[in-house]
Amino acid sequence: MTGIRTARLALPVSRLGPANPLPVFRWQQPTAANPAPPADNLSADELAHAFVWGEASILPYRIQDDYERDLRPGHLDAVVLDNGLLRATVLPGLGGRLASLVDSGTGTELLFRNPVFQPANLAALNAWFSGGIEWNGLIPGHSPFTCAPVFCGIVETDDGPILRLHEFDRVREASWQIDLFLPDGESRLYVHGRIVNPNPEEIACYWWTNAAVRYRPGMRVLAPADYGIEHVLPDNHLERFALDAHGFDASYPEKWRAAASVFFREPDADRRWIAALDGHGQGLLQTSTREMCGRKMFFFGTGTGGRHWMEALAQPGNCEYVEIQAGIAPTQDQEFMLPANGSLEWTECWMPFAADATAVHDPCWRAACSAVRRALDEQLPAQTLSALDARLRIHASKPVARRLHRGAIWGKLHEVLTGRPIASGLDFDAQPGIARPWAELAATGRFSATSLAELPEIWVASDRWRQALIDSSATHGETWLHALALGIIALDRSHTALASGYFQRAHAWRPNALALRNLALSARDAQTAERLYLSAWDALDAQPPLAPSLPSPAASIATSLAIEIAAWLLRHERIDALRRFLNVLDGLSPDVARHERIRLTHARLALLEGNLDSAEQWLDYDFATIREGETVLDEIWSGLQLARASRRLGRALSPGEKRAVLAAPIPYRLDFRMGRDGSV
Repeated sequence: MTGIRTARLALPVSRLGPANPLPVFRWQQPTAANPAPPADNLSADELAHAFVWGEASILPYRIQDDYERDLRPGHLDAVVLDNGLLRATVLPGLGGRLASLVDSGTGTELLFRNPVFQPANLAALNAWFSGGIEWNGLIPGHSPFTCAPVFCGIVETDDGPILRLHEFDRVREASWQIDLFLPDGESRLYVHGRIVNPNPEEIACYWWTNAAVRYRPGMRVLAPADYGIEHVLPDNHLERFALDAHGFDASYPEKWRAAASVFFREPDADRRWIAALDGHGQGLLQTSTREMCGRKMFFFGTGTGGRHWMEALAQPGNCEYVEIQAGIAPTQDQEFMLPANGSLEWTECWMPFAADATAVHDPCWRAACSAVRRALDEQLPAQTLSALDARLRIHASKPVARRLHRGAIWGKLHEVLTGRPIASGLDFDAQPGIARPWAELAATGRFSATSLAELPEIWVASDRWRQALIDSSATHGETWLHALALGIIALDRSHTALASGYFQRAHAWRPNALALRNLALSARDAQTAERLYLSAWDALDAQPPLAPSLPSPAASIATSLAIEIAAWLLRHERIDALRRFLNVLDGLSPDVARHERIRLTHARLALLEGNLDSAEQWLDYDFATIREGETVLDEIWSGLQLARASRRLGRALSPGEKRAVLAAPIPYRLDFRMGRDGSV
């Protein structure tokens, strides 16, 4: 009989602190907008609903950038599904990640099970960790829930128990759910997904299921494909290619030195699947109903930068993995449209898989895929998956019988604002916590005196919340909190003049550092912005809490504000002001003055001023928050080596001498480059 139980996993963990309390606006988000060159040879389906990475706002979400590389003994809450043949371990406190899938008959781990919890800067909200199977939606990128709790509970059915994971996306204002079903007597895990749009207008959505599989030499990734589409760094563009066009068989991860993002495309395929199989023809296979038309392989590559990424995310010697992925759209540069008051459902199956090794590794791509397809049809006929999908659609709207874990209250607040449930079977009841001011606004139309006595830690951003703030102001009168919240919404939409007016009113009613910081971001010239930024910093200590029992906001935003100010001063070449500001930080807590982002500012400034030894000392650090594709470390290192070479020669370097210096390897701890040209 299939059983579901709670557990605690003991493993080394890195501290993941609270989310950044500063609202991060459209142009500040972790992934900067990076328009790709025009795509060539892509079909209309492969271009439909395309978007530019980093262009859309991530508000009202907060970025998670407070972590480091110090690992300590710890525990993660888990839920285990087990039917004696297959054992699945889920982490409800971390997005519902399926951390482990074990074939009980052989004891084989089918996924890459990360031996540690180590965040790194790869997700939509910064913090992300590798391993297992993750559920990515409803905005592009690794999910905003990847390091956040989600709702989790058991649905009792006549087919057996189902473990449900679900949450409410605050950008799309829609719900997603994943129902995990492990039938008695089967070594197959079925995953039923449902996205519900409760809004009276069509919305754009995004969904990819990503599985990390332990890499082994000789591994091959196969999926139905007439051709491939590569997501190419650093230009961030899509490039169609024949699967042997690079001079090697693109289905073998080990052939890729640079990071590889390959979409397998056979538009007319009558069955969708993807498999990662070792030299013996054994491994993991995913198949799905027709709603999931996209398939992708990702590998960090065999180059130094890719290996460093995998080690930074796990442990040396226990870190290499390949991702096999499935999505609703053909590529990950696309969204899909969900009609007003509509929904989308699909079913996936993840299963241990074996086929004839010689056939699986046939040099002929189509022959190898045909061998996998024949074995798949024998082990799981398409009709069987379709029949189970129909059953799971019935169960998808049934309520949870027993709650195991709670997510955030935002779905419940959406229901309060709209007066209608989001989706049948989904319960978003939770404690308000840091959402208390917004729970009050939704329920009563006004803020309590307690909420007006402190800066919120989290904000709202949608049209629906904007209207609630406007209605509240008209009915009960505008407060500093109304003005500050409306200003944040306006600034994120690039209504700068309107935002400035709101921030000025908010600061006049209650002087506060956040209003000044936001005014600095709204300023028309650098001199005004500098004055406002430094005034915001001074306001952290000068501003006591309005209620003596409440903590000062200074403690929660000082580090984030210091990083932002130092980076802004350097970017705008306000060097004298930057030196003075860094001197001020030196007299503060080490948590602020020694933060790795402040270290990078010190290193850049030292290089700019010709203090080469100092610049190198600031770089002597194991950085944790370097963004995927960020080039700051190799830029500083390369600049440092060019300056040293020029100083040794007593003259400027020739172009050839510069190329020779730049061709030398950079220190391993600084190398996060993944692109074809080694620059990213």
